[in-house]
Amino acid sequence: MTNYFPSHRSYLLLLLLATILTIHSPNLPVHAFAMSALSSTITWNTERRTLPSRHVNTSTPILIGYAHNVQSGKAEQAIRDGANVIIWSFLHFQSSETEHAPEEDDEGTSSSQRPQHKGVIQTDLDLNKIRTLRNKYKHVIHLAAFGGWNGPHPPTSFTGREWCDAFVEFNRLHGYPFDGIDLDYEGHDDLHSPTAAFTSDTLNILADLSTHAKRNYGMIVSMAPAESYLDATASEDGPDAAFSLRLDLAPRAWTSSVHASEEDRALIEAAGFSHAGRQCYAYVLAKAGVETFDWVSIQLYEAYSPLAHELARRKIDPVHALMERVNRLTSGYVVRDIPGLASSEYEVKVPLSKLVLGVANRWADGLKFCKVDATWLRSAYQSTVAEYGEGFLGIMFWTIEEEGSDPDSRFTLQLSRAFETENDRSEDSSSQEL
Repeated sequence: MTNYFPSHRSYLLLLLLATILTIHSPNLPVHAFAMSALSSTITWNTERRTLPSRHVNTSTPILIGYAHNVQSGKAEQAIRDGANVIIWSFLHFQSSETEHAPEEDDEGTSSSQRPQHKGVIQTDLDLNKIRTLRNKYKHVIHLAAFGGWNGPHPPTSFTGREWCDAFVEFNRLHGYPFDGIDLDYEGHDDLHSPTAAFTSDTLNILADLSTHAKRNYGMIVSMAPAESYLDATASEDGPDAAFSLRLDLAPRAWTSSVHASEEDRALIEAAGFSHAGRQCYAYVLAKAGVETFDWVSIQLYEAYSPLAHELARRKIDPVHALMERVNRLTSGYVVRDIPGLASSEYEVKVPLSKLVLGVANRWADGLKFCKVDATWLRSAYQSTVAEYGEGFLGIMFWTIEEEGSDPDSRFTLQLSRAFETENDRSEDSSSQEL
C-alpha cells in the first residue's frame, strides 16, 4: 500500500463520519475514528525523521525551542527564524483504572469484576495542528516533552518499556506528530508533594523508557536536566558531587559553596527557595548509557543555578563560565554514591556531538534566572571549535511562548543572526497563519 497523508477533503469526510458515530458513543473523542483511519495509511518507518547530519560538527549549532501553543503561530515563526527542533510541552503518563469483564472459574462460575490499570498519555496540546506544522516544514524535528516543573512523574505501575510502547501507539493514533521524546522531569513547588523527590523506580523507568525508544524504535531521545541535576562545576571532593534523589535542596552555589556570601544565603532564605537537586540525572545516564541520547540539554536557566550565581553575583566572564561547563562535561566529572551500579562512582561524560546548552530568552530577570546573550553563545561556540576542532551540538531555549513579534524580541532570530544561519524568511512572515 502506498503511504500518504489523506487529502484535506478525505480528512473532512473522516471527521464527519467520526462526528456522526460519536453521537452514539459520547464517551469517545470526536477525532478517535478519523485518527484511526489516518494512522492506518502511514507508518513510523516512513514518517520518522533523524537529526540533520549537516548540523553535526559544522559551523552552526542546531537551535531548539520549547513550545506549547501551536495556534499562536510563534512556533512557525521560530522555524522561519532558524529553529531546527521544536519540543512540545508537555505530555504526561497516567494510570487509569478500568474494570475487567467478569471472569469465569473452572466450573463456569462468574467472579466479580476486578480493577485493571491502564496506561494512558494525557496532554492538552493541539496534536492535529502540530502534525500540520510538521508536515509543512520537512526539515524540522518535533519532540514530545514529558514532565515539567510541577508535572507528574510516570506511575511505577508500568515499566519504562511499557510506557514507551504506550507512547508509540499514542503517536501512531495521532498521525505521528512526534519524532521522539524529551525527558524533562523535575520537582514541585510543594515540598510535601511526592514529586519533590525522585525514586529509584522513577529513574529506572526513565532509563528503560529511553533505552527502549532508541534501540527498538529508533526514536530521537533527549534529556533536559536542570543544572543542579547534572552539575559539572560542583567540587568533586565535596558533597555536591554525590548523587541524591532529593529535589528539595538549597541551591549549593548560593548557600554552601566557598563562593557563597552571607548576602547570598540571606537572599535564598528570604526567598524560601529549596528546590535544587543533586546529580540525579547521572543515574539515568549511567543506566541507559550516554549513547542512548541524541543530546543532553543542560538547563542553565534553572532558578538560582550555579551559572546564575557566577554571572549575577561573582561577575565571572560569561564566555569563560560557559566554557567551564563545556570543558567539564566533555572531559568528564565523577559522581559518587550512585546506587545499583557495579561501582558507586560514575563518570559523566557528554561528547560535544551530544551537548546542548539550555538558556532562557527574554523572560529571565538576570538574578534568579540567568540571562545569556546570543553573542556569548557564539563566542563560546567559536572557542569550542578552536579548542576541540568542533562545536557543541546545539543551543536550546525556554520558551517560544515568550518570543515577541518584532525582530529584537525574537531570540531564535538573534541566535540565527549571531551564527549567521541562512534563512529564507521575510520580516512580514510573522503575520502568516497556519
